[in-house]
Amino acid sequence: MQRQILPYPGGPVTEQSAEHSRGHLQLDGTDLRTRLATVAIAIACTEDQVAETLERMALVIPENAVRLRAQAAQARQNATLERSRAARFSVPA
Repeated sequence: MQRQILPYPGGPVTEQSAEHSRGHLQLDGTDLRTRLATVAIAIACTEDQVAETLERMALVIPENAVRLRAQAAQARQNATLERSRAARFSVPA
């Protein structure tokens, strides 16, 4: 599986200022959705890496292979869930 390079990882969270206009808040909402989608993608990539690691471990530790493969399957399910979250958070073009 090819690893994905993540875009901008986010930045510090700041409180709203009184100068925020309604239009600016809409942009902030869009930016937040984009960041949430980015985080969900990052989590999915991490879960994929965990699954790959667990599968490799199952090959070298046969006495734990059943448990490790079950955990790898759970990690893949988590990755799928996070990808669906990323799709929900994605901002329509």
